[in-house]
Amino acid sequence: MAPPLPVAPQAGASGVWPDHAARFYAAALDRSDYAAAAAAALRGLLGIPASLLDIGAGAGQPVAGWLPATAHWTALEPNRYLRARLGRLARTTHPRLRPLAAPWEALPGLGLPRHGVALAANIAGPMAEPHPLLALMRRYASGAVAWIVPAQRGPRRWCLSGALPAALHGEDEQPAVALVLERLGAVARPDRSAVFPWTFRARFADAGAAIAHCAAQLALAPDAPCHAALAAHLDTILRPLPEGGVELAAPKLSALLAWDLA
Repeated sequence: MAPPLPVAPQAGASGVWPDHAARFYAAALDRSDYAAAAAAALRGLLGIPASLLDIGAGAGQPVAGWLPATAHWTALEPNRYLRARLGRLARTTHPRLRPLAAPWEALPGLGLPRHGVALAANIAGPMAEPHPLLALMRRYASGAVAWIVPAQRGPRRWCLSGALPAALHGEDEQPAVALVLERLGAVARPDRSAVFPWTFRARFADAGAAIAHCAAQLALAPDAPCHAALAAHLDTILRPLPEGGVELAAPKLSALLAWDLA
């Protein structure tokens, strides 16, 4: 049997990211091509729904580039900072967006109606046990259920681990989508799917800040034997930015899984 998938590495004990981690993640996605690539995949596989239940909505990527302003968009997001970003979208480009401070497990108590599509695009924890999440999404969708999961052959515990060699990140490199499909079994396999490449791009003030971030994610002490190897590797791949600072990039591949209900 496949080993359990870890939850998002920057989440706190409650499963909700602290604001500083959410800010880092959202800012990196703003720099990345994820939103455009995912929106194109969603549009191609699902069309344009009249209403969407967005579970773990993050800062609105990639839905803001997919749904028109006329669509009803209910966004579940437990993190305060990310919910504030959603509120900004509701006041500007998507007036029918309704952000809710709730995790996906709270769905039964929210009194929500069915939406055309239920989407989970930014949550990692349920990949270890996908059936409860999918069952809830089916209850609150009338047309289709969709889920975006990591598909790259490589590490997945934290967003930038894919920029490191296996000797440094030390993770299983089996694609997460393969594990999710294994857990789902033949009966619950998706009806349709698509894959899309993108790159996670994070900006740091300097090389020292990038090294410190990666070392913290790897739980490396400054005097750890592989700390010097980490610094040497990052020195070869960090890209200086015209506006100042450096960028660390990690290649990604995502799978969009869809289940038809209508």
